[in-house]
Formats: sequence, structure tokens, C-alpha cells
Amino acid sequence: MKHLKISLTSLLAAASFFACSDDDPVTEYVAVPETSQTTDQTTTTSTSPDTNTIGSSGGITKITEDQTWSNDQIHIILGKVVIMDGVTLTVDAGTIIKAGEGQDNDATTLIVARGAKIYMNGTVESPIIMTDINDNIDYGSPSTNRNALDRGKWGGLIILGKAQISDAVDEKLIEGVLAIEGETWNFYGGMDDTDNSGNISYVSIRHSGTQVAPDIELQGLTLGAVGNGTTIENVEIVASKDDGVEFFGGAVNVTNLLIWNQFDDGIDIDMAYSGTIKNAIVEYAVDSDGAFEIDGAKDISYEAQNTIEGLTVYGRFSEDASDSDQLGRIRENIQIKMSNVLYQGVAAEKSKFEKFSENNGNYKNIVTARSFGTDLSGLEDIIFSDFYFNGNFSQATIVGPNTVNDNSNRDINTAFGIWASLGTSPDADQGADESEFTWTWWSQANN
Repeated sequence: MKHLKISLTSLLAAASFFACSDDDPVTEYVAVPETSQTTDQTTTTSTSPDTNTIGSSGGITKITEDQTWSNDQIHIILGKVVIMDGVTLTVDAGTIIKAGEGQDNDATTLIVARGAKIYMNGTVESPIIMTDINDNIDYGSPSTNRNALDRGKWGGLIILGKAQISDAVDEKLIEGVLAIEGETWNFYGGMDDTDNSGNISYVSIRHSGTQVAPDIELQGLTLGAVGNGTTIENVEIVASKDDGVEFFGGAVNVTNLLIWNQFDDGIDIDMAYSGTIKNAIVEYAVDSDGAFEIDGAKDISYEAQNTIEGLTVYGRFSEDASDSDQLGRIRENIQIKMSNVLYQGVAAEKSKFEKFSENNGNYKNIVTARSFGTDLSGLEDIIFSDFYFNGNFSQATIVGPNTVNDNSNRDINTAFGIWASLGTSPDADQGADESEFTWTWWSQANN
């Protein structure tokens, strides 16, 4: 694990810009209320020379022409702002985007529809910040009224693509957005795993994750069937009231991902996501649910294995929590390779894996039992390799009785000594490379 000394230049740059449901949502078509009328053009109102307002509270605003949001204005989004099929939104490095206060069905959300593209390319010195409208952050001055536990102030960023998903249907309504009769901008899925939704790099998403309805939430970053033609790297998600990031199928690869103080899970995977998450940190708060929740295929017609490589999980809190301190949920027919993982922190020491025994080959339309292995070159469905538990951990806590079932091929307890190590001296390169995250709010708070 690397402990970095941050240069004065990095600190000054950072000073300028200072976490789902178990079941699928039921699709319910509703009439759009008068306060949520759809428009075909972006509504832009300049309330001051440095403010650009897009959309209306509780409304749906469709962007139908290419736009650039520059770093000489603070861009305020209200309601659902949708980048429509065939349209490109470009956001300049260093830009601040603030989201309106709408809650429940009126939660403010930026949505990139299938066929649209978003280019949010920040830099180490000038990251792009997405936060809520009441955050007093400004260009050249940090936030003084928000902290890293302020959650659920707006919806989040949703990107929808045309890659494959595993369900009884090839395309679905994205969770957290109401269905509207005749509209398809809120659907995801298809057959093109190479689909390109754009490029996201050096973006900090803060204070998001509004609950739309019971068990239907928005995440900091929602990726619905996003293809691997899309580039997502160097993303920080702070204080989501639901998950940090959720993958609904798709094939996109994500590099350098940091999730901090989410309420539910750090990384949530569902519907046979087939991409790779490389170099990631999840730090959960005392009331967070867990580091990750991973589900697999929901229909035997499409199955896929995903990869998590280079993950560090911090649980620094000392308080006890009954269901808030999980190392991760390994559930429903997953197919995954996980390697080079580091756990540490006094809360993590009390943690456990949960639900591993639910890989019973009997979920929805899946009837294939999953196999477990420890060799990354193997063909097993679930492969764990090179985990290190740094601190006062015990095998009995980490892989308790709920990780053993009647199929020995899925018994991570018996094979524990092959895929995991306990100790207090991890290698310097164990887990994530933290030097990639010096630009983040998290890094400034913890170094």
C-alpha cells in the first residue's frame, strides 16, 4: 500500500474544487404530469454572467443538438436532462455542474441515451465536478457547506448503451427513471458490445443517489448496457445515498475508480456485466452496506464473466454495525475473476462475505451450477486469487458458514489458504495503486 506525500501544487489544485435493490423494478407506465412536460430543445436561462441553467424542476429536457459546457460558467441542471440519440455533449476540463433539488420522481439526473455521446475529459489539475445546487463550491473557491457524508441531494449520472444484458428481454427501462408511454430514451440494452457512449475521465460525482421509490434508487454513476467502445477512467464518487456505481450488463471497462462513503454498496454488478474494473478503491462509512454486490446472469441465453483486478477496501470506522460492514455480497449465479485485493481497517476486520451460498444454479431462468477456482488461468465461473487481509482478521469471520453449501465446487472456505492471506505486512503493490488518485477529494482528506 502506498502512502503519498502530496505536493503543494496538488493541494492548491484540489483546493479549487473542494456511496440497489435486490430485485428488478417493475415497469409501470405513468402519465407525465403537467410540471414534467417533455420539450424538444434545451431551455437555457442565464441568471448571471457565469451561470447556465438547463432544464426545469421536475421536467424532462431533451438536448437534440450538440453542446459544449465550458469552464467559464457554472452549469445548473434541473429535472431530467437527456442527451438524445445522435447528439454529443462535451464538458470542458475544470467545469462545475450543479444539480437541482428535486427528489423522488423529480430527482435531477443527467441521462445519456442510447446512441448519444458524452465527452467529460477533466485533468489531474482541472477535474470536472458534479455536485448539488446548494453546494457553495465555485471556481477558485472550495465548498464550505458540504462534507463527505452529505448524501442524496440529487439523482446522478446515467449512461445508457446498446451492449448485451442478461434478462428475459434484450432491452429494459433503466432503474430509477419512470416509464413514459412511447418513449425509449430511458431504455438500455442491445447486441453491440463495442458500442461507444463517449469518454469520461477525471470526474468527481458528489452527494447523489436519491431514492425514487422504495427499493428503486439512483446511483452516483449508473451504467446500463454500456459498450467497451466507451472510455471510463479516473472517476471519484463521494457520498451516494445508494450505490457508488451500478453496472446493468454491458461490456465497458473502468480504470481508476474511487468510491467513498456510499450508503449501500460501493460497486454493484448485475445482468452479466462482461467488462473489467481495474485499480479501484472503496472506502465505506460506518453505515455503508458493503464494498460490493455482484449478481450474474438472469437468463441462460446470455452469460458472461467480469473481472475486478487491483481493489483496495477500507473500513476505517471502529463502531459495530449489524449489516453495514460486509466485505462484499457474492450472489446469484455470478461469473467473475477477482485478483489482487486488499482489505484493511478496524471495521473491515469485523466484516464478512455474505450470500455466497446463493450461487445455487437456480435463480430465475438459470439452471447451471457455478464452479469455484483459485487459478486465474482456469475455466471456473468464480475465481479468487491473491487476496490479502491486513490487520486483525480471522478466516472464521471472513468466510463463515454462509459461504459453504452442498456443492463443494463453490466452497471458498476450504480453499481459503490458496486464494487469501492474513497478516500485517502486505506487499507494497497489493491492491490499488493509490498514486492514481492524488487529484481526488478522498486523497486530500486521507493523506
